[in-house]
Amino acid sequence: MIVGLLKHRKFIWKNALSDLRNRYAGSMLGILWNLFNPLAQILVYTFVFSKIMVARLPASTSHYAFAIYLCSGLLPWISFSETILRGTNSLLENSTYLKKLPIPEQIFVAQVTVSSSLSLGISMILLFLVNALLGGFTNINWLGLPLVLLLFQGLAYGLALALSCLNVFFRDTGQLVSILMQIWMWVTPIVYVKDILPVPFQKVLWINPLYAYVESFHRIVVFGKWPMLEQWAAMVGITIMSIFFGGLLLHKLHVEIRDVL
Repeated sequence: MIVGLLKHRKFIWKNALSDLRNRYAGSMLGILWNLFNPLAQILVYTFVFSKIMVARLPASTSHYAFAIYLCSGLLPWISFSETILRGTNSLLENSTYLKKLPIPEQIFVAQVTVSSSLSLGISMILLFLVNALLGGFTNINWLGLPLVLLLFQGLAYGLALALSCLNVFFRDTGQLVSILMQIWMWVTPIVYVKDILPVPFQKVLWINPLYAYVESFHRIVVFGKWPMLEQWAAMVGITIMSIFFGGLLLHKLHVEIRDVL
């Protein structure tokens, strides 16, 4: 699988950039909307939760801390969710190419992942700038954020790869995944602080595969701290297992996928 990705890396990169450019094709500002949309999200959340709802983060005295907390988890989640939802349908949407050309299936899932990752990169750069202007933590520990984001998107790629295979045989998979993603978001402390949960629920949060990633985002962006060793171990292990499982499932179903398509 890795060999196929490396062999077609130019194809993946070219199509990911094309996807980013064409998202707002026909609009007056075009590609600039990739910049303005996440910036608008960050500014709106910051204004609403610091001036209107006046939400406070228990561990911080900053008026803007909760808004930054929210953005640091929600922006990665949006890209993670996009990768999985679009990736799940990627083989069906590109069935014409798969029927006629010897292109590895994982290429289309990787293309979606790279496109979403580029969009995420833009969002996090903007968040860094806004956080710096508001006096938040912007120390050297932010250098660990790209690695956490890479592992997070790696998890999304592995899951999307497995789900895209299943979606070929069970066409309701895409609809089911859409519902499950909504549930997954709300059982993860992204838009709320984990301290509001009952103690028994707090104790089992580690079962959620996303917990280590989201906590790492919060530690780096909100508190300027390096993720703990156990969080790094969990993220690396979960990402590797996800990609391995997705690749294994594709290997097992490779021939049948093209026949069904």
